[in-house]
Amino acid sequence: MKILVAGGTGFIGKKLCKFFVDNGFYVNILTRNLYSKKKSQKLKYFHWNPAKFQVDYESVKGVSVIINLTGKNVFSLWSKKNRKEILNSRINSIKTLDKLIKNNDKLEHIISASAIGIYENNDLQIQDESSVNNSESFLGNVVKKWEDEIDNLSSSKIIISKLRIGIVLSKESGFLEKLILINNLRVNPTIDNGSQWQSWIHMEDLVSAINFIIKNKLDGIFNLVSPNPSLNSQLQSKVISLNKKPLISFSTPSYLAIIPFKILGISDFFNEIILNNKKVYPKKLLENGFVFKFDNLKKIMTL
Repeated sequence: MKILVAGGTGFIGKKLCKFFVDNGFYVNILTRNLYSKKKSQKLKYFHWNPAKFQVDYESVKGVSVIINLTGKNVFSLWSKKNRKEILNSRINSIKTLDKLIKNNDKLEHIISASAIGIYENNDLQIQDESSVNNSESFLGNVVKKWEDEIDNLSSSKIIISKLRIGIVLSKESGFLEKLILINNLRVNPTIDNGSQWQSWIHMEDLVSAINFIIKNKLDGIFNLVSPNPSLNSQLQSKVISLNKKPLISFSTPSYLAIIPFKILGISDFFNEIILNNKKVYPKKLLENGFVFKFDNLKKIMTL
């Protein structure tokens, strides 16, 4: 099988492409920078620039599955410019991939990253793929427009899977990497005593889940999160137990922590990213028989 990955040089993409190559798949990667990329018999790189809707049509020859992981990192200060780039980077990548769909009659399956940001901050209610009270926040609206664009893809014969990905735990990047960096400073800061619920997934389970969706040709929306969300304080405690004991621990009330964000005019960044607080459940993955290797924090024994 040949797979085309947009965003294959990113945080998740690198792990995913390595898994596919190691398991005998042929992988094409779309990248904006071909410089110093090492090709092999099973791994090739092709140029694209979704901001200008440019793409190398050779990249899709013989491809049966396209995986889209592109999008500007939301962990950036939400200036007007960054907000526009966060949305446009997602919409434009889908529009550009649509051009490839029209040039490949062998394509069977499109898998596109989305995010649990579409769900409301709600520490009382468990939310799954059928939940209808979606967030009206900036991120919620970005995800809604993102998924609407995926639904508008030109071919009705292709399986379409949308992956609402939670916090990805990997020591090499993302949320866990930041917790480890803070822990290495021997401090343990929290907001509101770390009472926010975090819906997370281990990188190994994320890769396995995507492979499972491809193998079983599953369509629709999938929450890629562990069945057991954890409190922010529990995640920090896990890092401490596996890394370094802090010399200083302190908690800041959210009404004080938000002040600098208010001054900068980005209170919504604080509320949606820093105070992210939701219990998301992977109902469809479990119903289809997927088994998590790391379904709770206790099973994570190394960082």
